[in-house]
Amino acid sequence: MRKGLTPIVAMILLLMMTVAAAGASFYWLLGLQSELQGGTTQFQDEVFESMTSDINYLSGSFDRDGNGSTNSTLMLTIQNTGVRKIPINNVTANPSVQWTLYDSERDFICTSNWNGTNVDCRTNCGTDLQLKEVRTMNLTITGSGSCDLTNSTTYPDDSLVSFDISFSGTSLSGTFRLDT
Repeated sequence: MRKGLTPIVAMILLLMMTVAAAGASFYWLLGLQSELQGGTTQFQDEVFESMTSDINYLSGSFDRDGNGSTNSTLMLTIQNTGVRKIPINNVTANPSVQWTLYDSERDFICTSNWNGTNVDCRTNCGTDLQLKEVRTMNLTITGSGSCDLTNSTTYPDDSLVSFDISFSGTSLSGTFRLDT
């Protein structure tokens, strides 16, 4: 009498282990694919939203205060030409507005939030820029911070200043001239 497994029983056990391994692999790959597809869908939604949000810069004027104050006023007129509303506020929490200023040769001047330290958005901030809305914002720029444009020696009258503004991911670029 022979001891051990017969070749038929051994073959059946080997096939059952192979089917079990294939089933486990299938469910593992199914879960992995589902996880990757979910991440891809979320990424696509974020990219599409950022691609379809757009702001046009219409005009800007800068006025240095002539009475000896260290503050100046910048008026920016913008229009939402995208397909979603864009938050515009002057707080440090998200969503926040971040801007960077450059001189006429695109050399860096400063970067700041619109939170009142260097730049304070006085009017028409704090609410969303609705679809197709045109809005003029008045910004007070303090002469005490790194964004000081009040010094006419450093930045003479009629100097061109470029800016990049990020409204929580939606970018805007433009230029304005320094006036007295």
